[in-house]
This record gives sequence, C-alpha cells and structure tokens, in this order.
Amino acid sequence: MAWDFSTEPEFQEQLDWVEEFCRTEIEPLDLVFPGAAWSRNPKAKALADPLKQQVKDHGLWALFLDEELGGPGYGQLKLALLNEILGRYGSAPVVFGTSAPDTGNMEMLAAYGTDEQKQRWLRPLMNQEIFSAYSMTEPHGGSDPNLFKTHAVRDGEEWVINGEKWFTSLGNHADILFVMCTNGMFVVPRQTPGVEIMDYPATHNHVRYNDVRVPLDHL
Repeated sequence: MAWDFSTEPEFQEQLDWVEEFCRTEIEPLDLVFPGAAWSRNPKAKALADPLKQQVKDHGLWALFLDEELGGPGYGQLKLALLNEILGRYGSAPVVFGTSAPDTGNMEMLAAYGTDEQKQRWLRPLMNQEIFSAYSMTEPHGGSDPNLFKTHAVRDGEEWVINGEKWFTSLGNHADILFVMCTNGMFVVPRQTPGVEIMDYPATHNHVRYNDVRVPLDHL
C-alpha cells in the first residue's frame, strides 16, 4: 500500500513559494556570505533580516510549535514536507526560525516554563534576539541520564552547579545554556562566572561548570 504525502492546495502553494525562495534568495546568500543568517554582525544582519521578514509575512516563521504550545499546529506531515525543502539549504532553518538547538529548547520552555521564564527567554529566542545551546552529553556517560554526574545544590536563593559536558554545540556562541543536571534542567547564561568553555573542539564545545551560581527561578 502506498502512502499519500500530498497536502491541500493552499499549503502546497506555500511549499512552492518556500522552494523558490530558498533557491533564489537563501542559496545565493549561503554561497556568497556563509553564516550571515545567524551572524550578529550588523552588515550580515542587513542581508539576512529582510529574508526573515519575508518568511514572517508569509506566516511561515517558527512553525514547529504545536497548537497547544502557541504555534500553528501544522502537524508532522506538513512539517516534514516543509523541512524536506529547508534541509537542502544551509541557512534556511535559521531564516525560517526553526534551527536547532533553539527549537527543542523553545519547546521545553513552551511546555514547562513559567510565564516569567517564557517572557524572559522564549520570546527572545523566537525572535532570534538571543540564541541557546543544549548542554547534556558528559565525558563518561554519553547521553545516558542514568550516568550523569553534573549536579545542582541549593544554597540559599541560588543553585550551585558543578559538572562537565561534551558536545554542547555552539555553546561558545549561545547567550544561554540549557544544562541537564541529575536533579533538573537549568538555564545558565553563558557569561555566568564559573562557566568555562574549552578552546577545542571549536563548535561542539567542551564545557566545565565550576561552582556556577544561578537564581532559583532558573530551574
């Protein structure tokens, strides 16, 4: 039995626009100015931001959130058809507001964050005013939470985090780090004293958390 991956004509028109837009706008940007879509450089932003605005004008910005989390609720089939196109162009996920690891971190905030946390971090992440990283894998236990050693201890009105993480992708460029500890997930601003990001590897970062202190509401 064959599977039917067709969609309604209205959404197919959107997909056709995405295909043309990626081919004529994003691909040339990637070839001439690699990394412009996520650069903080004003000259690079001047090239990428108008493309992001076109995506927003077409109602295609940050489509990954389900309806109950505040998104359009397109469902997996429509997202698959869209991502099939975006995946062929390096900067497309950033231009469409759907790039990892921000997407997963935003889903966590949307599902489990407090109203204050959503206001502080979710909205800026969705608007790409800030970027995030996911700090989970550890040197001795990989991605198995049963083997993690990074731990947070409460000290008055703060949590004190100690531990070590590998493969925190783009941690050196992130504004906030989502740090998985043995007793919870914590949001840690990258500039917090005690956050030590090793020089190598350059992008999939090795991070040490040395008596890192964050407020209680960062859990």
